[in-house]
Amino acid sequence: MQASFLDWIFRPNKSEDVRSTAKDRMRSMLTHDRLELPAGRLETLEEELVAVVSRYFDLDKDTTHFDLQQYERRASLIANFRLLRSKC
Repeated sequence: MQASFLDWIFRPNKSEDVRSTAKDRMRSMLTHDRLELPAGRLETLEEELVAVVSRYFDLDKDTTHFDLQQYERRASLIANFRLLRSKC
């Protein structure tokens, strides 16, 4: 009983995780809207980037991640590829 009480006291704050995730999604939606991208265009761009990088490297596609961010009215597309090895 004491262990479960301590687990309850020191458990991670799930509401912070949910709040952070919601904030990130909202920021992404606003950036997407400000760029006036048609529906599906960002997904197409991501697929094309993976195809181009895949010509030169073996990728771990399960860990590939894209993030659209905005800084002072300028947008950035951050692409993270885990490169397994070069094909060159």
